[in-house]
Amino acid sequence: MTKHHPFTATLITIALALCGTSQCAVAGSTQDATSYADAIAKINRSHAQQPGRNKESDLVKLVPAAARTALKRVLQVKPSPALAPSLLQCGEAALDLDLIEDFGAIRARLVVVDPDAAVKLGKAVSRPRFIVRGIGDFQPGYLDTFADVCDGVLKAYDEVFGFTEFSKVPGKKLRFRVHLEPNITKPPHFAPEFPWHSEIDFPVADAAQFSSPSEQGHFFFYGLCHELGHVIAMWGDPKNMEDKHAWAHYTGVTIVEHLTESAKNQPWMARLRDAHWRALSLERAVPANQVPSSLASHGGVMAMLIALHDTVGPKMIGTALNRLDARNKNRRINLVRFYSFANFERELVAVAPDKRDKIAEAFGKK
Repeated sequence: MTKHHPFTATLITIALALCGTSQCAVAGSTQDATSYADAIAKINRSHAQQPGRNKESDLVKLVPAAARTALKRVLQVKPSPALAPSLLQCGEAALDLDLIEDFGAIRARLVVVDPDAAVKLGKAVSRPRFIVRGIGDFQPGYLDTFADVCDGVLKAYDEVFGFTEFSKVPGKKLRFRVHLEPNITKPPHFAPEFPWHSEIDFPVADAAQFSSPSEQGHFFFYGLCHELGHVIAMWGDPKNMEDKHAWAHYTGVTIVEHLTESAKNQPWMARLRDAHWRALSLERAVPANQVPSSLASHGGVMAMLIALHDTVGPKMIGTALNRLDARNKNRRINLVRFYSFANFERELVAVAPDKRDKIAEAFGKK
């Protein structure tokens, strides 16, 4: 048995005592949080590279036992300066894989340890097709109502267009990041930078209820419908937006108009009145859209899309895009799908050959 000098033995005893308390707790929570987050990132990375037919609910089952044990230790460790950052790291990771029960446990612990950090992490509502994350002091029920609106909008996209995929990573749920701001300085926007899913950044200024338009004239409902159009399809490339930003406007006003009629009796539609200002019927009368179909201007592209809507119909528009996806006739930039109108025209002719002449006319070729 190795013998130590009395002084050395004393130092070892002190080090072991410290390691058994706060210092090891700090190191332990940091390492465990990283282990948990890394395990989730690995699952997401593998899925993004080869999505197959897995849904996010399938991916949840792949979280290794060691990662779950690591999270358990983070939740149970005594408070230390590193605990709140560790919990935040775990909370962000949990949302990256729709581990909503983990997220709830993490947030509950964070409320006790660091209430301000808990506000930063926010709250979350998970639905079959998306997660709504709310950051700010929202009134009870706000996020559920917002989720109801999202459900309604996605259902409307199904009914009108029939797109088969929304997220840039097949099988992954959409994310809506709703954050409370004192003033709206930027509109809602599709945030393509997230590696594992498609996310819409959604600032709001009213913590009590989701209504649109706001007193300041912000069309939040239309904005939601519009941004989902961007999630579904981008055109050209980031330096040359072939659609001149008309595609999402077209899909947005189409969905607003559809829901204003089809969902008018739904409770979540009661405060959504954007159709008075944003609707496909109104776009038909806009002077800027009364031009020949072309890819040269926003109005020209809108004229083309309205003509296609009236001739082949929105369901055929959706079918053509679905065929482009199935045949990988798109360009992936940060996994976001970019299409070309040349390929789109060919697919429209393929799915509606009896409308060949009308399609050519809509594209300004006759």
